[in-house]
Amino acid sequence: MEIYVENSSTIVLAKNPLFHDISKHINIRFHYLRDCITNKEVEVKYVKTQDQVTNIFTKPLKNDIFIKMRDMLEVMKKQV
Repeated sequence: MEIYVENSSTIVLAKNPLFHDISKHINIRFHYLRDCITNKEVEVKYVKTQDQVTNIFTKPLKNDIFIKMRDMLEVMKKQV
């Protein structure tokens, strides 16, 4: 399974168990995810912010970016 993340610090934190002292306050779900990454069950990949399709659900977007994201999701076809 692949998870696409736009924050490179998050990827480093997820892959590096040596950050434990700094990150021990983080939710147990994060530690489960780290175990999945270590066991090669999950792969975390970087994706640029402008290509992060989920932004359509979480951020206000300019019209042209919204249309690009909508097309990437294939929710609605462009009408000519």
